[in-house]
Amino acid sequence: MKFVSVLFIPIVVALSLVAKAQTPAPTEPPPFSGEAEAGAIMVTGNSDSENYAAKGKAAYKAGKNIYTLSGQYIRTEANSVESVRNWNAGARYDHEWTDYLGFFGSQKVESDIYSGYLQRDSTDIGLKYWLTKTDSFDWTLEAGYRYSKTQNVLVGTTYDQLIRIYTEINAKIDKEFSFKYWIEYLPNMTRADAYQVNTEASINVMLNSIFSLKLAYLLQYQNEPAPPGEYSTTTTTLNLVAKF
Repeated sequence: MKFVSVLFIPIVVALSLVAKAQTPAPTEPPPFSGEAEAGAIMVTGNSDSENYAAKGKAAYKAGKNIYTLSGQYIRTEANSVESVRNWNAGARYDHEWTDYLGFFGSQKVESDIYSGYLQRDSTDIGLKYWLTKTDSFDWTLEAGYRYSKTQNVLVGTTYDQLIRIYTEINAKIDKEFSFKYWIEYLPNMTRADAYQVNTEASINVMLNSIFSLKLAYLLQYQNEPAPPGEYSTTTTTLNLVAKF
């Protein structure tokens, strides 16, 4: 499939960085953390177009418990014709049993009418394991179960049970530059051909202690999309990020 090369190049980079990650475990972070990012492009003249993207995340840590809220919105319009409108919002609970092993549960609501669904509600439970945890390099693996209810644009409502396998890499190259890569594989136990693969690679360049620029490339693949959705969609964003 055409996305295979995109998925595994960052893994090779990550393996080389593991050998270099010799710094001690990170110090305890503050209990509350968050980040917000936004971008907009507006063009007028011979043609009019608008492109908006916003994303936010807030987390609170109390002992071994972490509570997280997140959301995202993207919209594109050209000459008064909308071509992209999707959003998602979610809440997640994590509990750390040890420094390297934990449990999580989450609830997510999302919509993407141009990918074939009005709303998708997903409930996840599973385990999280840190393969590597240092100041400069983190590599985590998650495995669990997902129950999904999807209100499709044309073919009614579907209910699916899926296995969720997810891995994420965070690498801090230096004080100004960092790299993140994640991939999520969702084999479908209800409809075997309806599996999904989502993956994103991003780089972040710090401007000062609060603001940075983030360039991200997201690929979403549905092997059995609901009409009028496509098998794969890609999203490239360049956003200003504020961390606090």
